[in-house]
Amino acid sequence: MLKLLSRIIGSPRAEIKDANKIYQKIMEKSRDTVFYGDDLCADTTDGRMEILCLHLATLMFVLRGHDQTGSQLSQAIYDVMIDDFDVALREEGLSDTGVARRIKPMAKMFFARSRSYADALAAEQKMDVELSKVIDKYMTKNSEKSGVFVKYIKEFHHNLSGSNLGQIAKAEFIFPKF
Repeated sequence: MLKLLSRIIGSPRAEIKDANKIYQKIMEKSRDTVFYGDDLCADTTDGRMEILCLHLATLMFVLRGHDQTGSQLSQAIYDVMIDDFDVALREEGLSDTGVARRIKPMAKMFFARSRSYADALAAEQKMDVELSKVIDKYMTKNSEKSGVFVKYIKEFHHNLSGSNLGQIAKAEFIFPKF
């Protein structure tokens, strides 16, 4: 939807351009096969959504610490994500009402996961325990494997926190090894 509007009314806002770069990079990483199988995350549509949420929630949590510009970029990333969902659902052949009906629960799910991850990341002293609870609840039922995700997301959070807003906006952040 945003792409269509930008074609009609001119070039997109700068934060949308940045959000597209960031979203593409995170989407590509979220599709990495290392996250799926063997008691990790299920390689299903829902499982892929969980891995995408894990990455985006961590990024958006870090962006909250970058004043109004960080908030605008975070909102732009969310808008790009919803636009991507819209396109994907339309490619499945859903009508306008079908798309609206399917996107609403996806957005609710994203907000619930984002809130859970943000709360866990904010619990500095108990971050490992809180992240493990969220990962066990949404992604893997094997608490031994959740430790791999906890380590990964803490390193990703650390990498993002060490980046300035300009680096994040250019998608110049590093994913840790999983």
